[in-house]
Amino acid sequence: MRPILSVCIIMKNEEKVIGRCLESISGIADEIIIVDTGSKDQSKEIAFQFTDKVFDFQWVNDFSKARNFAATQARGEWILAIDADEYVDRDSFEKFKNDLLSKPPGFNIIGVQIVSFVGQNGQHTSLNYHERLYKNDGSIAYRRSIHEVLEHNDPAKAKHGIIDFQLYHSGYLTSTVQEKEKSNRNLELLLDNEHKEAIDYFFIGNEYKNIDDNNRAIQYYQKAYSFKPDLNLEWVQKLLLYLSDALHQSNRNEESLDIIETCIEAFPNVVDFKYYKGIISFNQKQYKQAKIIFEEIILKKDILRSDSSDDYLEFLPLKHLGEIYEIENDLHKSVKSYSRALSINDSDDKVWVNLIAILAKHSSLEELSIFLNDNMVNKKTMTPLRVVKILLSVPNLNVQKLSRSLLDNPDLTSIENEALLIKNLQLDGYEFEISESIKKKNNQEVISLLTTGIFSLVDYILLTMKMESDEFIEFLYNIKYDQPLVNLYNMIFKKKNKKLTSIEESFFESIYKQTEILESTEVLSILKGKRAFLSKKLKNKLNLIG
Repeated sequence: MRPILSVCIIMKNEEKVIGRCLESISGIADEIIIVDTGSKDQSKEIAFQFTDKVFDFQWVNDFSKARNFAATQARGEWILAIDADEYVDRDSFEKFKNDLLSKPPGFNIIGVQIVSFVGQNGQHTSLNYHERLYKNDGSIAYRRSIHEVLEHNDPAKAKHGIIDFQLYHSGYLTSTVQEKEKSNRNLELLLDNEHKEAIDYFFIGNEYKNIDDNNRAIQYYQKAYSFKPDLNLEWVQKLLLYLSDALHQSNRNEESLDIIETCIEAFPNVVDFKYYKGIISFNQKQYKQAKIIFEEIILKKDILRSDSSDDYLEFLPLKHLGEIYEIENDLHKSVKSYSRALSINDSDDKVWVNLIAILAKHSSLEELSIFLNDNMVNKKTMTPLRVVKILLSVPNLNVQKLSRSLLDNPDLTSIENEALLIKNLQLDGYEFEISESIKKKNNQEVISLLTTGIFSLVDYILLTMKMESDEFIEFLYNIKYDQPLVNLYNMIFKKKNKKLTSIEESFFESIYKQTEILESTEVLSILKGKRAFLSKKLKNKLNLIG
């Protein structure tokens, strides 16, 4: 009897995620076809634990050719194409497969919802529909070398549809460097295409936006819009949203708002444009206007829909309202907004940090500890490492010291526990003891401490400034980072005051904030002496700190 469902996956160097993907579908899919395009890690070894249908395919800069090769190995009546960094809910997947057998859809090319987790901890979601399920009768195949699409060899027989099924995608949680490498690879493939369509210009714009080249992104978005076949296509609506955001990021707010206002009128039930209008008002410090917009979104959340993220309907408006009320010093409403936001989505660490910071100012340490134990520490979504990092991000010395309650926690690794001990020694002012401990370590051991994010690079720079250690300064210059921090080090340690990059200014701000928390007057004096060489934007931020 012919199998019902074949799952086809193409992969390369996906050892960190392929196991999760295969565990989610194993035993439910009738067969799993994996095509490897040149892995150098353990991806294939992991794959063979779940299926013997693992095939090699020489990469030829064409995703469609790899996917179509996978399809030639599949015997199922239906093919579901998924990526290695995606996975399914097993109960939903089992129902999905059973429905294919008992209630087969009346379509032959079918879209499913892709739920992407974005942000450092996957605290936000992005929603898209992609056609991933199709009839395996030889008449349907992928085309396009990148951002591939399914097409029937006889367009008149193509029956497109959507079903209620979700794939979960974690690919946007990778490091910035990996994302930039991916964008550069995608750009090469897209730009080399000699037969570009309107959607290709949209994809090119997206890749430029991913690498923070907003000017080029805007150019390609505008080109895509000029060639659009239909205003009501899903990607065209996203294009307008992304274009308005790129314009806003480039301080072309009037142009951005013109697009948004037009889209609000054209798509009155789509929340995305209303939310972005609120964000622009917020970023321009037009808090009264932003508050009206966010409150209206929450009020109408049941009749609005989102094309990009359900977070736009309630969670993010509540988060921003919490920030606005805090700025207005209406702390009761701020706490209420943050608390409501966390009741919807408790994975945004910044909301926790903001809420705890307010409570720390107006509660005793004992009251705060009870609140944290009742509402944060014991939540299933919280890990000891996450709790530690949240506490250490709160701009309050006593709150940061609460992190020591997790010392020697068995769920922390030995290096995480050591980093937490060193961090707390620094909070208590024991720089000499920390310095002596670090001098006994080799460079790799120190780097391992810093990569925990507990005793961080910011903390190490502060220690170096305090101890005035040439050995520590040399170590900083020798560390290889994703983006160099040479101008920052030169400014702090060598009195060479060149303009800082945006990432260096971000580090400077973090160093300044933590110095204020530690009340290190000598270091603070050095940092204040550098204000003249900072951007106006950063100067304004530091003026708010003190």
